Amino acid sequence: HLRAPAGAGKTFVALHWVLDALQAEPSARALFVARNEALACFAASWLGKRVRGGRRRRELLARLHLLYEPFDEGVREVAVRDGCVVMKARDAAAGGEAVAAPAYALVVVDEAHHLYSDPVARSLVEGQVTAGCTRRLLLSDISQSLGRGVAYPEGLREVVLSEVVRCSKRI
Repeated sequence: HLRAPAGAGKTFVALHWVLDALQAEPSARALFVARNEALACFAASWLGKRVRGGRRRRELLARLHLLYEPFDEGVREVAVRDGCVVMKARDAAAGGEAVAAPAYALVVVDEAHHLYSDPVARSLVEGQVTAGCTRRLLLSDISQSLGRGVAYPEGLREVVLSEVVRCSKRI
């Protein structure tokens, strides 16, 4: 459970974890959960830009799934079409039945302080976790009073980012 003020770089750290997980194991799948589509699209695009070669990029992004509002539309798959990252609904099985969710190696939940404070969203996210298989990385904001009293899963190790150093050529 990574906690820090807004803008401290929690998502940046998480995206590196996703990239490492997907590159370390060729069959690993990861789920990135965000409240909004724009952040989910950014995550997929950021990951895609860090993989050289069109085929390798397509293969890595095919193992990334996204979950964002409206959550009732379910998990989305990521694909590359004409050089652009696109999201699509997970394919249904023959007869329109839902496809079983894969066992994710890593589930990242951005803005976990919001998602885990909503029982429906929390249940949906936890339904993507496979005991003994899935690692969770929850990102939450410690600014103001957000996140107090939220029912996070038990047994999480908490890490607080206390100092942020930004390096940029632009000011």
